[in-house]
Amino acid sequence: MIMLIMLFFIFTFGYEWAYLKKKNRKRRTFWIVFCIMGMSFSYCIATVVFKQMPSPNALIQFLFNPIQQKIIGKVE
Repeated sequence: MIMLIMLFFIFTFGYEWAYLKKKNRKRRTFWIVFCIMGMSFSYCIATVVFKQMPSPNALIQFLFNPIQQKIIGKVE
């Protein structure tokens, strides 16, 4: 599984690198894109290695559930 994640990120890294070079983006853009990619890669690997790591789903539901309830018209 880790190898599959690594292959996916290597492919994505190459694609992003080529795209940014082709569009002549600034160095700052490269840093932003690859830092976000690095954090994403770290999180993906951590979820595979540490099975008991807490899921961010509970936090997302806690933050956005009130907004969702207002949108669909349910008031608790």
